[in-house]
Amino acid sequence: SAVAAPVWHLVLHENITFGTCMLLLLVQYLMAETWLGPAIATLQQAVPKEHRGTAQGVFTAATGLGSLMPAGLGLFGPQTIVIGLQATVTICYLFSAGCFCVVAVCMPHKRVEETPM
Repeated sequence: SAVAAPVWHLVLHENITFGTCMLLLLVQYLMAETWLGPAIATLQQAVPKEHRGTAQGVFTAATGLGSLMPAGLGLFGPQTIVIGLQATVTICYLFSAGCFCVVAVCMPHKRVEETPM
């Protein structure tokens, strides 16, 4: 998420060609969406088996709240929509990166012992 934020900001820059914009959008999307698999795997590993369905449901509902952002962006006028998109998506990416950092620090770490071959 933190790496995707500046790339997203460049996607809507007015001095780039359409092709460059699409390439940046592809790169941004690939960088921004790589968190989903590891996040779900970590969630499933951290939660007891009998609560995994509930945890997955809460996770899905929480990520679904991001679908409300387009409705909020509709409040921006034609002159401010680009700045609104750049700011809100970049802020959400940085917030997401911060959340991942907090989880990484707060999760218990298990030491894996290597077995000699």
